[in-house]
Amino acid sequence: MSLIQLSEHLWVYQDTCTVYVLKSGSECLLIDTGSGAVLQHLHTIGIERVDWVLHTHHHRDQCWGTPIVQKAGAKIAVPEYERHLFDNVEAYWQARRIYDNYNDSNTFFSLGENLAIDAVLEDYGTFVWKEYEFRVLPAKGHTYGMVSLIVDVDGKKVAFIGDLMTAGGKLYQLHAMEYGYGDLLGAEFTMQSILALKKENVESSYPSHGASIKDVKADIERLESRLETLSSIGRLFTSGRDVNFNERQTIRESRLEPISEHLLWAGPYTCSNFYVVLSGSGHAMLIDYGLASQGHLHGGADSDGLQALRFVEHHIDQLRDDHGVRHIELVVPTHIHDDHVCGIPYLQRHFGTKCWALDCVAKVIADPAAWASTPCCFHKPIQVQRILSDGEAFHWRGFDFEVHYAPGQTEYHAMILGKIDGKRVVFGGDNLFLFNPGAGGIDREIAIQATVMRNSFQLEMHRRCANVIRVLNPDLVCPGHGKLIDMDQSRIAEYTDYIERKEAAFRGIVDEPANHFIDLFWARMLPYLSHVLPNSKLIYTVKIRNNLERTAVYSARLQPAFGWVSGEGECITLQPGEQGEIMVGTTAPSQVDPRRRLITAEILIDGISQGPVCEALVSTLAN
Repeated sequence: MSLIQLSEHLWVYQDTCTVYVLKSGSECLLIDTGSGAVLQHLHTIGIERVDWVLHTHHHRDQCWGTPIVQKAGAKIAVPEYERHLFDNVEAYWQARRIYDNYNDSNTFFSLGENLAIDAVLEDYGTFVWKEYEFRVLPAKGHTYGMVSLIVDVDGKKVAFIGDLMTAGGKLYQLHAMEYGYGDLLGAEFTMQSILALKKENVESSYPSHGASIKDVKADIERLESRLETLSSIGRLFTSGRDVNFNERQTIRESRLEPISEHLLWAGPYTCSNFYVVLSGSGHAMLIDYGLASQGHLHGGADSDGLQALRFVEHHIDQLRDDHGVRHIELVVPTHIHDDHVCGIPYLQRHFGTKCWALDCVAKVIADPAAWASTPCCFHKPIQVQRILSDGEAFHWRGFDFEVHYAPGQTEYHAMILGKIDGKRVVFGGDNLFLFNPGAGGIDREIAIQATVMRNSFQLEMHRRCANVIRVLNPDLVCPGHGKLIDMDQSRIAEYTDYIERKEAAFRGIVDEPANHFIDLFWARMLPYLSHVLPNSKLIYTVKIRNNLERTAVYSARLQPAFGWVSGEGECITLQPGEQGEIMVGTTAPSQVDPRRRLITAEILIDGISQGPVCEALVSTLAN
């Protein structure tokens, strides 16, 4: 096998995958490595050194020869959402479920030994090498974290697309579309990825297997049609098993729909509803901006190989082309959850969008590592330009809003009232949903309050939500999931009654004081996730809520991890219902220890130990 020249500076080598060689002087960059056999042939085209390897995805056929190339001096860059399947893959194999396994995603085709990496290919970012600038485009489908690399080579705009598709408009492997047991969720992801590639208008696409794609637009359109046919068969779950919509509908991006003249939404199958307020002069304000569809949530047992939720851009073209939006000026999140906020960093990076948020929401999304003990934190920090307080009014381009603290589905949650087109509209986030209990004499849809215990649930949270709704008295609630909710006094009364009945059931199933046995996070350590230098000191804040019906004295002492030295915090006295903080320090070991180590805090109430109630994770890294 020999190198085949595609253009002046681009060669291809056929191996277990197709390896692409981009030359600059006597050095080169490789797109994937296959077995590494390409090294033996580079001298024939005047290459003395491989400078970088860029991997499109983690599969063994793409990278089993990378250790050989690395030993020859090459640096390695990998997709950001598959980094752990390169540099921490040994831990993945130790933790991967073997029996009772319903995770069919093809992470089983990973390497067996850790491979050190030098850079990550960040979604929608760039990678510059010599005179070449690669743009990184998500190519989710064949794998969860795969990327396409868009670059100008020899006067042509080309794309290296991994195993996204093959020439003729085909999938490389149908089995790779299976993520969860019996679904073909990768079909929806592939549709989104090829449509994003189509917008790039590249002249040639270079896949990891098979011939180069010369008529890119035509082949994408062929694959579009074939994916639509697949989705129309029925019960192939091409958008995942948890989707209650027609698969042929969900295979493509939903259409933005008007609620009123200046208010849009994308319909309920975006998974996490987001809303668009239009200024009428080309500006837009968004309430939340998260996932494109339900399939991207990855909330089940089929997701244990994933490290973080991956955002894929959606609906921006529609805003521009169909609604005349020139500037997404502002986004206001209702709450902290990743499926509602994961698109905000993209808006900020590419459109200069400002983020305003309620204070309790802002502190979590700005520093997610600190708060990661609470579920569904998005891993990328979000810059908040304006911090709003409970009850604060704000104005945006002719529209009046109020933000209210409404801890319901999570403790870190707001409801936002907007006066839009003559209606009082409440953006409720994940608090209110429609549901038919089918019990207790109720056989119709009523407004209910979502409950997640690990989201710091305390009984008074839902009572507060009911009070907020009564005070705001909305005409319409725009929820974070599902259908729009028309509101009137009878529906508010049903919502309040549901909360009261639920609280009575919760109180009846535990002893009093009920919150003491309900509130998981009556003690919490911050920061939850830390990376520190050897011998450095780390100060933890232990946040305490007194859920007892009496005054109590609280203290905390850290249980040190391997090699750590810890101290004790001071005592604090809290009245019933009062909150407080205990500061306690610890010192890192003198040696680098990249593993996550568990540090726990033993909590004492009136001198009586409650055990190591709360925890945090810490790694000791080199400078």
